[in-house]
Amino acid sequence: MENFTRVSTFKKAIRSKAFPLLVLLVIMIILFAALAPLNDANFLTPRTFISILRDLSVPGFLAIGAGCLMVSGGIDLSQATVGAMTGVILAVSISWWGLPWYGALILALVLSALIGVINAILVNELNMMPFIATMAMSTVTRAIMMLIATDQTGQMQGTINYNNPILTTIGNYEIGGFLPATILVMLAAFIIYGLLLSKTKMGRSIYLIGGNPTAARLAGIKAKKTSYFLYINCSLMGGLSGIIYSCRVKQGSLLALSNDQFTGLTAAILGGISFGGGSGGMGGAFVGLLVIKTFNKGMTIIGASSYVTNVLSGALLLAALTFDYFSQRRQRKRVGA
Repeated sequence: MENFTRVSTFKKAIRSKAFPLLVLLVIMIILFAALAPLNDANFLTPRTFISILRDLSVPGFLAIGAGCLMVSGGIDLSQATVGAMTGVILAVSISWWGLPWYGALILALVLSALIGVINAILVNELNMMPFIATMAMSTVTRAIMMLIATDQTGQMQGTINYNNPILTTIGNYEIGGFLPATILVMLAAFIIYGLLLSKTKMGRSIYLIGGNPTAARLAGIKAKKTSYFLYINCSLMGGLSGIIYSCRVKQGSLLALSNDQFTGLTAAILGGISFGGGSGGMGGAFVGLLVIKTFNKGMTIIGASSYVTNVLSGALLLAALTFDYFSQRRQRKRVGA
């Protein structure tokens, strides 16, 4: 009986959407390890993997927020811009306005949540398409950020530096002198949200809203209330990413998170969260994020140009979207049959 249970568990693991990604991750590691010496480098070092983990912490929160929202069938294209705005607000509040660090943090998070509320209103009350509504809010948020970053002389500052020991510690504290504490916070967040989706009534409601909105309505699920929560949560996760990045570099920047603008969405899609909603989970999103950051780090180590890296990253996203499209198509055919 015990052997049967082990075999059954193994089969479930193989059939999971994250399993092909894990295989891809292993293949990538082997390839980068083989190619790195051609650039007089070494991929298989503790420093490399710690660097990859460090790179996960900021976009990790983006992936959590984007993933939960996508499970419900929603999408938010303003999330990374909200993160950049949050970092700018943090820097300006401390450096220009003289707020204490905790006041600056609260203000930054409140304003990021407000963007989420506006997104939810546009989608749920004005019936705008999430793609269009959040893309428009991304533009509005960037304009607000640029206004906030304009000093008393009327000059817009691309970066605003600040020096606060507590915030610097939040962004850079390392456990044992090598493991960033923000990594553990991010992993804990993935676990908590994973349990929220898979083990709670609210999580089951989110899946049903994304997979079958009509059934969710007939079941008495308050889809609008859930949508508000998810859009606010998505913006807050973006804001948290911006805060961690800002604390790490001790500045607010108009270009913050620009390299991770679509990382959260890409990680979620790679991890099996469908654009149509109703499937996937946090485990897959985390593995998707790990694949993306391992790929980026490996391409840097082997000396590949940023152009080649961007092209291949785009191809990876396109492949994931194509796979998602055909998966949804097969699912619709089964339902129709």
